[in-house]
Amino acid sequence: MKHHNLALLLVVLLIMSSFSGCIMIGFHKNIDIPTDDVVSVQFYDLRAPDISGGAGFHEKYDPVYTVPEAEKEAFLEDFSKLDFQEGFIIVLAAVDPSFYYGDWVVRINFTNGQYSFYSCGGYGETYDETGKRISSDHASCDDEQLQDLIGKYYNIPQKK
Repeated sequence: MKHHNLALLLVVLLIMSSFSGCIMIGFHKNIDIPTDDVVSVQFYDLRAPDISGGAGFHEKYDPVYTVPEAEKEAFLEDFSKLDFQEGFIIVLAAVDPSFYYGDWVVRINFTNGQYSFYSCGGYGETYDETGKRISSDHASCDDEQLQDLIGKYYNIPQKK
């Protein structure tokens, strides 16, 4: 019976990979960041058609808003309630290496000089104090929930 289940799983994986070139096995998590470790929280608006929302976007564009110090703790508490999905990705074929963050990106700047990005697009990076990428993950959240959370702290302008 075990061999039958394994064979069925492999067939399903191969069929799925023929459509996408990769398979993502997801699980849910919440991101809880201690307030004491955070210097600031910033938002990037990547909705304009002339803005590239791929890796390195932060080198070309400035954040549109910084959460005031007095609201930082409340934001991080609300942020920890978002349901992120993190995926373990199995690449079975050549795929496009570009990544898209989505319309909104939350940048969290830490006391040790590092900073991390979170978005609905499912690609996040953490950089050290020199700007060198030290890790990346594929945690994403619901676009509408993220925009609603950002809208609670920032008056979101109409789409450009």
